[in-house]
Amino acid sequence: MTEELKKRLIGAAVLLSLAVIFIPMLIEEDRPVDQRIYFSNIPQAPEAPPMHQFPAPDEIEQRLQDVAFGDDGSSIQPDEGAEVLDLNSPEQQQSVAVKTNQTPAKTRVGLSSWMVQVASFSSQDNANKVVSQLKEAGYDTFLESAQVKNLKVFRVRVGPEISKKNADRIAAEISSKFFLKPKVVKYP
Repeated sequence: MTEELKKRLIGAAVLLSLAVIFIPMLIEEDRPVDQRIYFSNIPQAPEAPPMHQFPAPDEIEQRLQDVAFGDDGSSIQPDEGAEVLDLNSPEQQQSVAVKTNQTPAKTRVGLSSWMVQVASFSSQDNANKVVSQLKEAGYDTFLESAQVKNLKVFRVRVGPEISKKNADRIAAEISSKFFLKPKVVKYP
């Protein structure tokens, strides 16, 4: 076979394959696609309760007044002649504490919370590296500087957390993920 005959046979095969692919596309009619919805995953709306189940506005108002004044029969009334104390006053708290041989509870000022102190570094660059790693892991991390025995240290801390239990959990997570030994400290 000559070279020219080979080229003609290859060209004819290419033209024939293109005709097999494209001619049916030109002849076919466009059929409409069935776009109807046959079922839905939306649940049915719940049935509304009948209107007669709701109390009238006057009845609601009367019930609210009964509850406000303790007339619902469930309130606890003190015995006649019993001493009623207002435990919101410090004097009354002190008198109860004396009668029961207890010290009165100290008034708590503000909220206390907990921090996870991950590590302390003398180099700020090392501390910043740990801060960035903890932030990438999704922890609320910050850097705090302190003076300890004439040496400036940089503390890496996570938190604050209101619950000590949450702070302990975070310290355990950091310990297992980063192979550090964090400790939970009171904040502020």
